[in-house]
Parts: sequence; C-alpha cells; structure tokens
Amino acid sequence: MTRRHLLSALQVVGLVLLGGVFVAGLDPGSLDLLRGPRALGWILVALLAYTFGQVLNGLAWRHLLNRAGGQVTVRDMLLHDLSSVFWCSVLPGGIVGELVKGVRLARDAHPGSVAVSIAAARLTGGMVACLLALASLPWSGFGGLHGAVGAVALVGTAGAGAVGLVALRLGPAALPGRFAAWVPEGAFPTPRALGVAFLLALATHSAFALVFSACFAAAGTWASFPAGAVLCALTSVAQILPLSVGGVGVRELTVSTLGLALVPEATADAAAIAIAIVFTTFVALGGAVELWRTVALRGPAGRAEAPR
Repeated sequence: MTRRHLLSALQVVGLVLLGGVFVAGLDPGSLDLLRGPRALGWILVALLAYTFGQVLNGLAWRHLLNRAGGQVTVRDMLLHDLSSVFWCSVLPGGIVGELVKGVRLARDAHPGSVAVSIAAARLTGGMVACLLALASLPWSGFGGLHGAVGAVALVGTAGAGAVGLVALRLGPAALPGRFAAWVPEGAFPTPRALGVAFLLALATHSAFALVFSACFAAAGTWASFPAGAVLCALTSVAQILPLSVGGVGVRELTVSTLGLALVPEATADAAAIAIAIVFTTFVALGGAVELWRTVALRGPAGRAEAPR
C-alpha cells in the first residue's frame, strides 16, 4: 500500500470515527431546537448566504484565470464549483475537487495558467478569511484559551497564505525552475488582479460568516457577525488537517466545541447540525451536476453540449 492509499484509508477511518464521536456526543435536546418554521427559515437564510458566497468565490478564480488568458463563463464557473464541492466532500485528499476542476478547465486554457489562478484564489481566500477573523476576534466572544489558540492558528494560516501569494506574484524568481518554466508568461497574477480577488474574497467570507451566524439563529441563539467570522475561519483551518473525508466530523466537532464558549451545549450541537445540513445540500447539488454531466456525455450530442 502506497503512502497516498494509506492516507486515504486513514481519512475514511477518521470520517467514521469523528462522525461517530459527534453523533454520540449530541445533546438530546439539540434536534428539538431545529424543529419548526423558525429554524427552517434561518437554515434557508444560511443556504442563501452560502450560495452568495460560493458565487463570489467563483468570481475570484474566474477573474484571475480570465486575466491570465482563459475564458470561463459564469454558468460554467458555477457548475465547476458545484462539482468541486462534491468531489472534495466524497473523496479523500481535500483538494480532489480542485484538481478535477483544474483538469477540466485545462481543456480550454493553458494548464499552467489554470494551476496558478486556482492556487492564487485559494491562497487569497484562506488568507482573507483568517485576517477577517483576526480583526473580529476581540468582539467575537472568544476569550481566554479559545481566543489565544484561535489567534495563533489564524496568524499561522494567514502567514502561510501570504508567503504563497508572494511566491506566485514573484513568479519564476520564487518558484521551482521546472514549474516556473511550465507556466506561460502573463499567467502570474498582477497586483491589480490580486486586489480584485482580495475584495471578492472579503465579500465571500463575510457571506460565509453570516452562514454560521444564521445557523446559530436556527438553533435559537443569534451569533454575532464577529463570532461567525471566527467560527468560519477556525473551522476551515481545522479542516486543513487530513483527518477525515470532506472534513466530515471535523467541521461539526469544531463548531460544537467552540460554540460552547458562546451558547449552551444543546444550542452549539444544533448549530453544528444546521451547518452540516447547509454543506450537505451543496454536496448533493454538486452530485446532481456530476450526474447530469455524465448523462449528457452519453447522449448523442452530449460531447458537444455538456459543460466541461
């Protein structure tokens, strides 16, 4: 068994164990908090906020790729991102969805331009999410050990993202020779393109922060925007660790554990369930896109009409 296969097997085991730990530790009253029209209404708000954030996130990498010579329509951007969410959530590795998206985009654009654009968008998004959380931390309600550990994790992740962006911006001067030679001239992002991506990322993660706030409201207690921003960023940081497939279990345990600093246990657990519902909805939509893509490719004119 290769190292990659071993890591994948461990992530599958992690999914089962962490998911089991979360379910076993649920407060008995948490599900009751998500019953009724009020909870459903807030979950719908969270779904709308997540949809808005996903669109903005897609516009960031699309902008970078189009400036590097690729041409992607907004429709195809949305389909690629839904597929990416699906593959990232059902296969081990964490970035499988981005690899699938990159391979498909490389059919119409230079692979080097695609790789740099997607990497720049991910690094920008991660860095901005952590910076927004750091700016929100003093008003988030997280103090003491939670605040200190959170701040260290956010600073470290933001710093790693900044280093990666500097390397991409410097281009051949900072990247390995073989990779730098593979990327076409003009593919490395300009300061203006990165500035647009930064603003889109800020709007994206503001929307994602509202997702977390709305999910806590669905559980009966509104979490402030600063609290939502911190929870969103720290959940993403926790999911970087290759502990589970698609972050299942890691995401829910992080929210329910950190939520105890803000709300009672039942409310924190209910909010984690609401967040799982939002993410699962988009995984299902991504799966529907992949099914549609497969059916379209099997049709008589599918190869000419199916999105790539």
